[in-house]
Amino acid sequence: MLAGCGPFIGWAVNAFAPPQKVEPVYRPPAGKRVLVFVDDLLRPVAYEPIKAELTEQLNRQLTEHDVAKTAVPYEDLLTLQAAMPEFNQLAVSEVARHLDAELVVYLDVDEFALKDDEANPLWQGRLTVSVRVVDPAAGRLWPDDRAGGYPVPTVEIPAHPHNSPNHGAELSRTLAAQMADRVAKLFYKHEISAREAAEREAKQR
Repeated sequence: MLAGCGPFIGWAVNAFAPPQKVEPVYRPPAGKRVLVFVDDLLRPVAYEPIKAELTEQLNRQLTEHDVAKTAVPYEDLLTLQAAMPEFNQLAVSEVARHLDAELVVYLDVDEFALKDDEANPLWQGRLTVSVRVVDPAAGRLWPDDRAGGYPVPTVEIPAHPHNSPNHGAELSRTLAAQMADRVAKLFYKHEISAREAAEREAKQR
């Protein structure tokens, strides 16, 4: 009986331990109109709607958790892009000023895939981004020690078969929702389960 207690005690601790509070990695200036700018200029994505989905999901998360007072709608960014042939040459601060944004949460897409390759029948979603916070007047606020931005842990969906013609769009929305959650939680205090806390601690060892 005693030999089997170890795993049970570990399970009980994880199951009944109270959630743990996690401080934000960075706390942006409060009360701002925020532009979420998802950029794939260096690594163009094969499925363009992922940028809209990620922007809209993150806009919602930032306003719901009072990280942003308001967020620039993705449609406004598209309208500006269509109206300005030189859009891709604009600095992030210039884009923000055109859209009356006081702060930019800039996401650089490092990797996005719905399959390993088109010939593979299995779906396997993957999304990796780096993020930085920019003040249109003062420049980059965070991170101050990483020129390429803060790397957010990759969102991965395990390989799986699916025959629905709409599955790619569904998988893209799932990736966007999970990544938006990870990015937003960099900026506000939140809770995680005891199990998740233990897993994080183990990865850091």
